[in-house]
Amino acid sequence: MSIRKIIKEELSNDGKKNILKIIFTLYISPKKRAIFMYRVSKMLYDRGYKYLPIIINNKLITSFGTYLSLKAEIGQNLEFRHLTGVVIGEGVKIGNNVIIYQQVTLGGQNLGDGKKAKYPVIEDNVTLFSGAKILGAVKVGENSIVGANSVVIKDVPKNSIVAGVPGRIIKENIL
Repeated sequence: MSIRKIIKEELSNDGKKNILKIIFTLYISPKKRAIFMYRVSKMLYDRGYKYLPIIINNKLITSFGTYLSLKAEIGQNLEFRHLTGVVIGEGVKIGNNVIIYQQVTLGGQNLGDGKKAKYPVIEDNVTLFSGAKILGAVKVGENSIVGANSVVIKDVPKNSIVAGVPGRIIKENIL
């Protein structure tokens, strides 16, 4: 992926390359700026650069209070409603059109899960509300909703709403 492709996919909604509009979007939208910074650092990381991606990623942490691992796989059209406190661990896989609110954690359940590849998989069109914690080798099915402050440690079927501690399915087949 190139910087042009990142700009085309993440910043220009209509696919046109109006540079002033892109700069303005990056300037006034911290959410778009954070995703752009992540995509650029991920691109550099995937190409084998060692230090620059880490510097850019550390800027995400200090500027926005957000940690997005460079080893995570994040699909297109990820939307942060509020950036503060979002943590996405190294083995996490996120699909397309996912919405994440503040204080959401996606990561391992136990120490050493990074070596065992036990991280969540979030499928397409999922909404994760404030404070949701999704831990371990959990799959959240497409079109699902995870309620605020829920702790999900078991798989969530598609088209479901999950809430509570631990997360329980409160409604299925919402579509």
